[in-house]
This record gives sequence, structure tokens and C-alpha cells, in this order.
Amino acid sequence: MLHAQNAKPTFKIGDVPVSVKGSFEVEFNDNINFSNNNKASDIILRPGVIVAINYNLTKINTVALQMGLSYDEYLIHQNLSSYSNFAEVSPDSQLAFSIKPSESITLTVYDSFNYSVQPNDSLAVNPNTHLVITNIKALGRFMNQLGVKGEWAATGNDTLSAGVYRYDVIPQNSGYEFLRRWQYTATAGIRHSMDPFALSLDGSYTRNYYATNLENDSDSWFVGPTVTWITTGVTVKASVGFNGYSFQHNGTNGDSSQPDTFTGELSATQQLNDSLSHTLTLTRSSSFGYVSNTVQVDRISEKIDYKEFLFKAMTGTLLGYYETGRDSGGTFPEHYQKYAISPSVEYLVRPGFTVYASYEYSQKYSNFSDRNYTRNQIIIGLRYDF
Repeated sequence: MLHAQNAKPTFKIGDVPVSVKGSFEVEFNDNINFSNNNKASDIILRPGVIVAINYNLTKINTVALQMGLSYDEYLIHQNLSSYSNFAEVSPDSQLAFSIKPSESITLTVYDSFNYSVQPNDSLAVNPNTHLVITNIKALGRFMNQLGVKGEWAATGNDTLSAGVYRYDVIPQNSGYEFLRRWQYTATAGIRHSMDPFALSLDGSYTRNYYATNLENDSDSWFVGPTVTWITTGVTVKASVGFNGYSFQHNGTNGDSSQPDTFTGELSATQQLNDSLSHTLTLTRSSSFGYVSNTVQVDRISEKIDYKEFLFKAMTGTLLGYYETGRDSGGTFPEHYQKYAISPSVEYLVRPGFTVYASYEYSQKYSNFSDRNYTRNQIIIGLRYDF
């Protein structure tokens, strides 16, 4: 997976600095269909590139572009190797224009976009029979967020923010047209820094619309605080919020629930010594479902990082998690449990050139038998900063 990062310019087009990063991965996957009933193995080649531009037009105007592109080439199931199915635009791709009318105020107009493919844990509905399809080989979706946001550094410790945006989800296959939706969201927040604490309060209101009559349109809102505490060797971050929903009954998915819930995250990072640290994280999230109003996910994860692992320029990581998920209702609600463990290593060959390898074992148990699976995944790759 590609992630855009700040970097020194690779070259310039006139006065415009351009940074380029490249990557190449080889993935060995023994269950590309995420189903033990339809298990298939493959070897996947994944070249990628990141392009980043950050240019000051004037003293108060800045234009920034970040774009990550990758492509999956399946060596065995070659029918899956298509740009519409498995080319990806990374989630942090964005075009933004910023202006600072004063030292304390920043206004930004932006367009964030990504194209992702989920060949795994997706549910669909047959448009003719209205029955749930529990095993999807490819679900490509383009997601775009167009908005404006502003920040005002009211004091040295206090920052106010507000914004509005439109978010679109556009499936690339007519069979998943029921997932096409758009939402309008307004946000507001305040942050206060008071060493060693940082406090914030955020809120949002969303109106969500679907293009077809399967899912229910809705209004939803969120409000909640976040506290970050940093002290010697320990960082603790805690957030909690209330997600309220008001779903209409204009859809045919059979979900009449109003799944209000508390969501949040609690994470604690401890630096045990100069080389060893670990992070324990508990989260609860709520998002719009595939064939239900919402899906709620609870997760606990542990991550261990070890610098100078075996070699001075090598970092080792061990990640494990357990999660449960459940649809809010509907004709065919899913409930599942899933766990995974993943060791990985990175080796800095020289500045700008990194090689890495990872292994992940995952297992899922679902009330849909053909969505039970075990999976082994090995990835070997390299990243290069041009």
C-alpha cells in the first residue's frame, strides 16, 4: 500500500518542486477470495509510484498535490488484472489550495480522492432477486471528497476549526450500484494545548443519500472530546464520541433500526528502552453498512516495534488484533469475529532505499458459512526515493 509523504524534490518543472517515490511488491496469497469454500492462491506483482508537489504561489497562497498509484498484476488468475478492478489510488491523494489572509488564519479548498478495490469482506445484493451475495471477487469504488476548511489560531494554545464538504462513493460496476451515495457534512472543532496535555472537542452533522432504493437515507451527527497525554516514555490518547442516527424508511434493505452508539479509541504507547516500544489500542467504530444501515466494529490490537532488530538499520514489528463486527439489522445481517497476527521487518539499505517483508495469518468466523476463512499472506517489497 502506498502512502504519500513529505520529501525533498526529485526534480523541478520550472519553479515547481516535484517529489517522486517508487515501490514494488511481490505478494504470495493462499486465499485471494477470502472464503474457504472458494479458496484460490495467487502471486501478485504490485508496482507503485507516489508524486508530491508543494508550491508556494505567493507568500499567502500554496498549491499542494499528492497522488499515489499502484497496480496489481495477478500471475495465475490473470482475469483479475484489470485497471478498473485492481488499480488503486491511495487514500491520502489530494489536491489543495491554501491561503493565509493573516498569520493566525488558514483557509483551504481541497479535493481528496482515492480508488480502492475490496476483493474480500464485501457484501452485495443481486439486483434481480434481492438476495445477498456473500463472496465478491472485486468491488472497485471511486471516493471523492470536495470541501473547504478553515483554522484560526486564536491564541498560542487554542485553535478553532470548521469546514464543509461533499463526499461521493461511486462503484465501478453496475451490480453494486446500490452502494452509490453522496453526503454533505459540516464539521467544527476546538483544540487546546496545555503541556503535557492536548485537548480537543469535535462535532459534525451529515446528510446521506443513496442513488437506489435499497439503502435508507439518513441524518447523522457526532460529538466528542479527545485527550492526548505525553510524558516521559508514555503517550496516552483517549477519544469518545456519540454517533446519533436518524434513518428514513425509504429503502428495502429491511433494516428499521436507529443504531445510535458511542464510539472511540484508547491507545497507550510505552517506550521501554531506546529500541523497544509497544502500543495497545482499543477502538469502536460505526460506519454505513453494505446491506444494512450501519456496521459496528470493536477491535483490540497490540503492536511491538523493535529498532536495530538483528541489524543496526533494521526495524522489526509484530502486530496482532482481534475484532468483532455486526450489522445493525436488515434481512441478512452479518455478525463476525476475526483475528490476525503479522510480523514484519524493514531494512534501510541506504538513505531513500528500503526493503521490507511481512507475513500475516488471519482467520474469520461469520454467521455466513462461505465468509469463514483462513488466509496466509507474504509480502516482499522495496521503496525508493528518487
